[in-house]
Amino acid sequence: MIAEMKQISMVVQTKDKELTLDALAELGLVHLEDFQYSSSEVDDALARKNRAEDAYNFLASLKSKNDLSPPALEPSEAVEEVLQLKEDLLAAMERKAALEKQIAGLEGWGDFDPADFKFLADKGYHLRIYIAAGGKAEDLGEIEGDMVILREDKKELAFAHLTREPVKLDDYEELNLPPQSLSAMQAEKNKLAAEVAALTGKAERYYALVPALRAHLEELDSNLQYWIAKANTVDEGNLTAIVGYIPAAEIEPVQNWARQNSVALAITEPEIIESVPTQIRNPRWLQIVEPVFKFMGTVPGYNELDISLVFLCFFTVFFAMIIGDAAYGCIFFLAGLGLVIYYSKSKKEKPPLAAVLFTILGLATVIWGTITGSWFGSPELIEGTFLEKLVISQLIEGFRFYTPAGEFYKVLSGQDVITLLCFIIAIFHLTIAQVWNFLLALSQRSLQALGQVGWMLINFGLFYLVLDMVARFNLDQALGTGDLLAGMSLNIIIAGLVLIILFGSQRRRGNFFKGLLGGLGDLPGTILGSISAFGDIISYIRLFAMGLAGAEIARAFNNMAGDLLSGNTFIFGVLILLVGHTFNFVLCSLGVLVHGIRLKMLEFSGRLGIQWSGHEYDPFRYRRDAA
Repeated sequence: MIAEMKQISMVVQTKDKELTLDALAELGLVHLEDFQYSSSEVDDALARKNRAEDAYNFLASLKSKNDLSPPALEPSEAVEEVLQLKEDLLAAMERKAALEKQIAGLEGWGDFDPADFKFLADKGYHLRIYIAAGGKAEDLGEIEGDMVILREDKKELAFAHLTREPVKLDDYEELNLPPQSLSAMQAEKNKLAAEVAALTGKAERYYALVPALRAHLEELDSNLQYWIAKANTVDEGNLTAIVGYIPAAEIEPVQNWARQNSVALAITEPEIIESVPTQIRNPRWLQIVEPVFKFMGTVPGYNELDISLVFLCFFTVFFAMIIGDAAYGCIFFLAGLGLVIYYSKSKKEKPPLAAVLFTILGLATVIWGTITGSWFGSPELIEGTFLEKLVISQLIEGFRFYTPAGEFYKVLSGQDVITLLCFIIAIFHLTIAQVWNFLLALSQRSLQALGQVGWMLINFGLFYLVLDMVARFNLDQALGTGDLLAGMSLNIIIAGLVLIILFGSQRRRGNFFKGLLGGLGDLPGTILGSISAFGDIISYIRLFAMGLAGAEIARAFNNMAGDLLSGNTFIFGVLILLVGHTFNFVLCSLGVLVHGIRLKMLEFSGRLGIQWSGHEYDPFRYRRDAA
């Protein structure tokens, strides 16, 4: 759940501002407001951090081959030396690359010394070299001066032009002479190559400073956050105001701190909701979903909803259906379980939440893969074993569907059954969002609750259409109800639209007719929302599509390797299986990120109005650097 937050305003004497910030860092409970103010101290701290980060990234990109002890340098000295080393290395590499390009363009001319051209000019002879299109040698006779053809082929003509006076032929491309001879450039290139090698070796020796620079970066970041906090205090005469937020459960410790530090304190309800940080407090077992949110970089706004429980439940189902294979699930399960045991037994620590999450996701995948008989995409692997008895045959082979009256309707294949299951999950999942909205509006005694009932009616009306149009499963025929449900589906969609128009835009204690006019004004958006709701339900078929794609890819690699797993080609068959299933494993995992998370972040969250616009509660704990 999202913890209740209070706004906290403190007033201290300006001369005690830094001491107060130090004390707040020690307390570690107040999330300070960021007004986007800056100062010279912030600029200086940011510049120091950026330089240290540049040095760290440069060294981290290297891989030292030697186990060398780091140079005896202070972190700040190491930063400057590494940056100078980087500058020298990059300059040498750029000069070497430029020379290589020049040499490549001049090698066809052979070695020559540009000083010879200057010698001729001093004697009154001016020599220039030009390049023209091939086949134009006959045009050179019209040019005054002496001509010497140096090279000629179908594509290019090169010639020298010698005159007593400086003359430039504008109709031809002149060869720009380098400032030194080809042999001198090659010698300089070799010298630069040796310099690059020496600088690279020195940089690899400095690689041992990476841990120290990483720690230094953390200190500099803390220092930067400290000065940002100081810049965002508000000075007025001899007094300074510090504004922030605290969880409502932490009011008493903050009040005690204020009394001990002689700080004037006011605790109020937040004024600007968008500025309030979000703190999510869940029991340990539910916190295992947090790595997914951190990976996505998403935080709900303070006035939005925490969907952790629903997210965990449905994401587990989505994960299992998209991965689809019990053997792949075993990999996730054993890897997660191994980390849990390692941290719990060997390191005597709480295991990472991600390890626990993957253990659960892997177990769910094993269960789904077991009941669908998928082990490395090959049902033959479990033939004659107890695992074969755990398979639900209807999910593979399908079954004959009869109406409640016992009349045969149609044969459903295994794919038909899973498609229907996907749409049932869709209507259940999306209805949870609408019911949640309904309960929230009801708790606020808002007429918008009836608008949410309208959306639920639209969902179920569209569900009938999706089954009929996409799954080719007509509920009327399946249940033997004639055209009753078809008529009802259209009627409840119309009823839902009426409820949304009447009550969807109502405000608590607002004028009903004003809300009705708002609903009529929103009618185009409501119609578009209904069309979008149709697409939302259909989008859940991606669970079936991704699972099927993974199974087909696995089966294809199995078939490719099948004929090679005997005789002298055995090793090639094993390699095909190893590479193929590794590729498929990665592809299925990416499918979870692209499709499984999407169903939660877009379709479900969109129904709840969650925009993930929040920022995480980050209490001030930063220290200033005396340097």
